[in-house]
Amino acid sequence: MTTRASSLDLRMVHQFLAVADTLSFRKAAEQMHMAQPPLSQAIKRLEVLLEAQLFERSARGVRLTPAGEVFKEEALRLLSQADRAMDRTQRAARGEWGSVHVGFIGPAMFALLPKAIRAFREQFPGVELTLHEGSSKQVAAMLLAGTVDVGFLVPPTDLDADIAVETLVTDVLTAVLPAGHRLAGEAAIRLDSLAGESFVMFSAEGVPTMSSRIGALCRQAGFEPRIAQEAVQISTLMGLVAGGVGISLLPGAVATLIPASVICRPILADARLLEVRMCAAYRPEGLSMAARRFLDTARNETVSMPPSKKEAL
Repeated sequence: MTTRASSLDLRMVHQFLAVADTLSFRKAAEQMHMAQPPLSQAIKRLEVLLEAQLFERSARGVRLTPAGEVFKEEALRLLSQADRAMDRTQRAARGEWGSVHVGFIGPAMFALLPKAIRAFREQFPGVELTLHEGSSKQVAAMLLAGTVDVGFLVPPTDLDADIAVETLVTDVLTAVLPAGHRLAGEAAIRLDSLAGESFVMFSAEGVPTMSSRIGALCRQAGFEPRIAQEAVQISTLMGLVAGGVGISLLPGAVATLIPASVICRPILADARLLEVRMCAAYRPEGLSMAARRFLDTARNETVSMPPSKKEAL
């Protein structure tokens, strides 16, 4: 900001516009609830500041000079911009304006995030919401890099100590089989009955948390999973199962999206070992109000879910 511009305050602009609108120092002074001499002095100071005569004064009255006409147009624009700046600032402070970047893994889109996104956009239309999909490992990297404000992922993963992690919903791993599989008629499946099967698994490189969890479950059941194919996206794994490449263990939320050629069956095992926690991760310090609003919306949508959906999400 230049030195001259920094000397211009909004009160001076309001005083000028009062005179410009009434073309009378007396009427303008009454309008501004001030005496006429101080108003006349204020306009003279403004003219000195602008190095331009704004009014022609005569016994017949006051009228704007060409320079005054220009300043009137700019003054109206300036006040409009000031009003807009104040409005946006106040809305940002309330979490009603700004932008929020959200990182998420595929399962978060099965039930949790669509409802939260819809509710947030309805309540805060002035906030720009940008979504970034990835694996839990990738979402964690986004958080560390500051690319996203909030990340929805499955822990454990590498996160800084200042990143808060809170569980929103708990899913349970389920067996995903081709429709014609020999165990398709079973109401629930023991893990050891899958010992001879080919598995399509989460990539150990791309989704290490889930890959290691499923591998540990199989080893606890007495066998090492025979991996036919690895993938990062759940949709890819379901496609591989549908194509007969192998069976898989996936979060139970996939039951809402499976094609007709694939079936899901509960797994008979320690429920605690099958749990998959869907968590929100974020840095509490420096989190914008808009991001806090989105986080609150996700929490509220989780609370409103029926217990059966929370447990099978």
